[in-house]
Amino acid sequence: MKRIYSVLGALVAIAALVGVNYALFSGKLLGLSPEILATLESDDRVTVTIVGDNEQLVMVPAGAEPRAGLILYPEGRMDVRTYGPVARRLAGAGYRVVFLSRRLEREGDLAAEYARIEAIINAQPEVETWFVGGHTFGGTIGVGYALSHPDRVAGLVLWAVRLDSGDADLSGSDLPVLYVYGTLDDENVDLMARVGPRLPAEATIVSIEGGNRVQFGSYGPMAADVGAGITPEEQQVQAAAATVEFLTGLGY
Repeated sequence: MKRIYSVLGALVAIAALVGVNYALFSGKLLGLSPEILATLESDDRVTVTIVGDNEQLVMVPAGAEPRAGLILYPEGRMDVRTYGPVARRLAGAGYRVVFLSRRLEREGDLAAEYARIEAIINAQPEVETWFVGGHTFGGTIGVGYALSHPDRVAGLVLWAVRLDSGDADLSGSDLPVLYVYGTLDDENVDLMARVGPRLPAEATIVSIEGGNRVQFGSYGPMAADVGAGITPEEQQVQAAAATVEFLTGLGY
């Protein structure tokens, strides 16, 4: 009996550590760093809006019409504001960027998520061209939307998105796809072997040397992640540059 209690106690402790780790780095307990907060302030280049209780992070070029719009999902239930640094780089390049929180997501209710994307697109008729996607598992929602609404989007922007489960298969799609990943992704040993067959043959694939899975956002390391060989800022600069080059190459 003591052994059973010991095992149960260990499992509870592990679960607690995972929960604390998640809460710390999703901005729930420690709050946001001054560096992230600085990216959430509007200036003469970028206008920042936070909708509701951090339900959306919206950044647009100040005083100019956006070249196109991007609707991106964060990893897991991460605070959308932790994507402020990379979102600001994209908005500064001329794009309307919307990070859409998954904290309101109802498990398995993709229709509701797709309706949220539709609402954003419909509310901005002046933005004629939209791309969807996101980071890791969050990006699979964008993939699902693009596959079911191919006439509503011009392509996908995917950062380390896991495509090896469910219906997240783009191999038969004609949509332009950008796939960016870090060479130190925690699943890099077989990541592209699994993801590659689910991408279109013409997909643009960009590897970031020394980048890992988490540093597309600024929420800090997670317990299971491999350390990166570059800083979060360096990885986000490269991710944003690859995204802008991809969009520009398509004429946006």
